[in-house]
Amino acid sequence: MAEDVSEDIVPLNRLLRTTREAQGLSLEHVASCLNLSSAQLERLESSGIEPEHLSTFERGYARNYANFLQIESAVIDRYFVDCDYGYSDLYSVKKYGCTTHKPLLGRGIVKWLLIFALFGFLVLLVLPNVTELSVLLGLQ
Repeated sequence: MAEDVSEDIVPLNRLLRTTREAQGLSLEHVASCLNLSSAQLERLESSGIEPEHLSTFERGYARNYANFLQIESAVIDRYFVDCDYGYSDLYSVKKYGCTTHKPLLGRGIVKWLLIFALFGFLVLLVLPNVTELSVLLGLQ
């Protein structure tokens, strides 16, 4: 009985490709919206892909792609019932093309300026007390 159900399921790659084409979307447009490369989407749409052998990341990419195409999650979940975990050669486009910016306090010069200002403030707080103490002790 389970074999009859699996035979009625359209292969994942065909479902993704036909849905995208039916909506008139190009691979490049979808890739830029999902922050994936066109090659990664082509791989998800290729006939050699087997959903049960996709890694966690690849399944996530496929789910995001299906969500973008407005395919119900229940439909996609049927493809990932018996999944293996393994290595993925898919990667995020931003990982290789995006520069990172440190927060303001993460920069060395700002840290040292704040430390110096704090030290100066503490000296100003303590210094009047030291002069009063030296007058009381008769050192001046």
